[in-house]
Amino acid sequence: MNLPIVDLHCDLTGYLAWVPGATAMDVDRIGCAIPHLQAGRVRLQTMAFFTPTEPGSAAFTLKQARLFRENLLQNQEVFAPIRPQELEEQVVHGERVALVAAIENASGLCEEDEPLEQAFLRLEEIIRLAGPLLYIGFTHADENRFAGGNFTPGIGLKPDGEELLRYMSGRKIALDLAHTSDAAALDMLRFIDQNRLDIPVIASHSNFRAVYGNARNLPLELVQEVVRRQGLIGINFLKKFVHPHRPQVLLEHICYGLEHAPQALSFGADFFQESGLLAGGESYFHEEHRNACRYQSILKELRQQFSREEIDNLSHQNALRFMRRLWP
Repeated sequence: MNLPIVDLHCDLTGYLAWVPGATAMDVDRIGCAIPHLQAGRVRLQTMAFFTPTEPGSAAFTLKQARLFRENLLQNQEVFAPIRPQELEEQVVHGERVALVAAIENASGLCEEDEPLEQAFLRLEEIIRLAGPLLYIGFTHADENRFAGGNFTPGIGLKPDGEELLRYMSGRKIALDLAHTSDAAALDMLRFIDQNRLDIPVIASHSNFRAVYGNARNLPLELVQEVVRRQGLIGINFLKKFVHPHRPQVLLEHICYGLEHAPQALSFGADFFQESGLLAGGESYFHEEHRNACRYQSILKELRQQFSREEIDNLSHQNALRFMRRLWP
């Protein structure tokens, strides 16, 4: 039997905002197109509003929030807004894809040279447009006014990042560590603890450095911190974070997660536009993991090694438990 899937990260709104003529039906250009989501039995999909750190980033995030509201959610045969008090019904028994929004890179909340207060005003506007946010990631690959990113490993949390953490406390929005530098992630966790802030912690689309040594993957110390805080870790399908040449290593990441973070493991496949392929027309994803249709075949392989409860937890139950705690 195909299980319902909760996925913590895709870039469909960024694709729709960025690519002229793009639609949510573009099965050859993005792995989370509507037919892929339906075939993979995705029942809750996080739409991360991604923006690079550059002039115009804040306007681009608002454009995605409007597309989320006025494009995706208007397709009522396929999508439904997340209803925090009815998550079990939507995911386990529903037939539509429930949508929840998130922020990937807080540069989308305010420009690098704007007063920080603009970030808080825009955040409230985004919530008004898109509904509750599952998480905010402070950075993308590079550093910004808030913290260091994956490509800036020695740069930690900055003063504006501290203020954003203070603002998030108690607002039922998780902190996403998927793109922070290790230094920034550890600074954030220390700041949360020292100031007794109420902020859940996840890594929405991250694999494990012990399995494949890419700096974007989580070291064991951060895996343990997410587990200790009852957070989530979403398995990423991008080949450069799985393994560039060995697609079977995705199962090794999942096995490692089920050993070290069984109550935290979820999916965060990170499907984004493939209209700009790698050199030679090569995909960013291994063929076995190239779109959301593949969830069920991955689960089928895992059934040979793991119990039904472990598979249920990975596919949807861990994420549902987290969200019920987040939005009681």
